[in-house]
Amino acid sequence: MTTKEFAKILQDKLTSEYGVDLSVASNQQIYRSLALICRQMMSENHKKFQSKAIGTGTKQVYYLCMEFLMGRSLMKNAFNLGLGEILTEALDELGFRAADVFECEPDAGLGNGGLGRLAACYLDSMTTLDIPAAGYSICYELGIFRQRIVDGQQVELPDDWKDLGGAWLLPKPQETETVRFGGTIRQFWDGGRLHVVPEGATEVLAIPCDMEIAGYGTDNVNILRLWDAKSPVPLDMSLFSRGEYLRAQEQHAMAETIAKVLYPEDNHPEGKSSPSCASTLSFTAQRRTSTKRTSSRSTTRIPRSSFPSSCAS
Repeated sequence: MTTKEFAKILQDKLTSEYGVDLSVASNQQIYRSLALICRQMMSENHKKFQSKAIGTGTKQVYYLCMEFLMGRSLMKNAFNLGLGEILTEALDELGFRAADVFECEPDAGLGNGGLGRLAACYLDSMTTLDIPAAGYSICYELGIFRQRIVDGQQVELPDDWKDLGGAWLLPKPQETETVRFGGTIRQFWDGGRLHVVPEGATEVLAIPCDMEIAGYGTDNVNILRLWDAKSPVPLDMSLFSRGEYLRAQEQHAMAETIAKVLYPEDNHPEGKSSPSCASTLSFTAQRRTSTKRTSSRSTTRIPRSSFPSSCAS
């Protein structure tokens, strides 16, 4: 791809997605358009990589972690896709500074410390080594916090990273899983089979968003699947109709709290239970997804005892 061809693709993306011309486009609109261009290329490469892995029966790796410190994506993905130099030259010719566009991207608020950075490095390395893999975590709406010092004291502000960083997320609502919290289990035998029925549980929808990860020196792409938490009932209409607006949205708000903030303050019971709920959501949804994916790779039913030969978590 030449610099001129890339500039034309960028202009077309700006027009189709934001209805603006390059002459009036902001750095943020340029950034989002570049993210969409990279995402399209990575999506195509991911499909090819998965088809090849399934066709050859290659074992899949599923890496679960409560945080992935991925950092910024545009510069890294452009470089790994072989677009780094072309992108920079195209922006220069169009009157933009690549450094300014790169700088407007926030760090993805998906991790904080060494554990998150280690998980991100494992995922990057497996992609570079052509190992079919997927990371699984929570799609935190807000990062840990943004720090501001006021009168010598730390003030914690919301880290709304998804405003721009969300450009790398591909929602997959058709693959939503239902996770149950609390309640009781009722067991009974019928027709010679044991039936297990959950009762009184609170249901939460685990809605996946995929972030594609491009490897270095390869066309192969893996994904980081991030689970968002939503209530299956967005609003209690009976309460809302009576003017009890806050109570009407209580179930919806409590479900969203699970994926609201990366590592909330834990000096109270609610803060202590939030990470536990998040890990339950991620683990349960991932197990169901990996089971479905492993089963779909064969035209015949695969016994669960054979799963270790097809996937590793």
